[in-house]
Amino acid sequence: MTLAQKLTKLRIRPDILIVSVLLLLPISVATYCFLPQYYRFTAPGEIVSVQEIGVNGSVSFCYVREGYTRNLYERWSLRRAMPDAQFVPADASAKDEFSNVEEIGEQARNETIRNAVSSAGEQMDDQVSDDELEQRLDTLVEETSNYYGDSLGLMLGIGLVEEEQHLDFSGNGRYVISGTGTMEADHTVGSVGGIRDKLRTAEKFGADYFFVPKDKEHFYYEGLSNEEEAELVAQELHLSLQVVPVETMEEALDFLRTLNHLDEENTANET
Repeated sequence: MTLAQKLTKLRIRPDILIVSVLLLLPISVATYCFLPQYYRFTAPGEIVSVQEIGVNGSVSFCYVREGYTRNLYERWSLRRAMPDAQFVPADASAKDEFSNVEEIGEQARNETIRNAVSSAGEQMDDQVSDDELEQRLDTLVEETSNYYGDSLGLMLGIGLVEEEQHLDFSGNGRYVISGTGTMEADHTVGSVGGIRDKLRTAEKFGADYFFVPKDKEHFYYEGLSNEEEAELVAQELHLSLQVVPVETMEEALDFLRTLNHLDEENTANET
């Protein structure tokens, strides 16, 4: 058999070639989509009333969504579910890093809850016993088990003050008050992450006032402080909410008491 005869015998029929290509194309695309390609993501979340964690107050804390995807298909699926998500390329260590963040975040959450309970207790005329504080702490840790991180501390402290002093800083629902910031043992408000997404979240859910840490003078990390970033984002996105930087829980309480006092005066003038 000559070489030409051998090539003729091995020639593939066009219809078989077309079918083979059509079958290989989706397989190749699917394989590419499931190849390891890691990304970290952040996205706006929701504002959560402190009432949802068992505190009889009117204020809300704010959380954002974050995590990682392992391939393009997961990224595509997440993008459909969260159109506002922002992605940053990562490597395979993203999984372990995120697990560490969650673990550290749980410890930080428990610490800020303890400080919030203690700080709110010091606002009371009648001191609460250590046993009562521990019982309240245990309940709040259980109620916040779905969240990690310490940025709920300030708003939790304000909500506990409302509860203990029978206050309603929302003016009977007139204002939507939210915010972010840790609660430290000395009542100061500590810096947190995700300011941009938290502001976007608060705006989306109709917040009128949003507390942020007043940390421009003592921000020890790289980049903009929480206070500076919040002011920049509010201007850039033309937010309707008012950003309120506070250095301590007492500053936040003074602002809210003044807000409600002015509201009472305006009501009296209207009548």
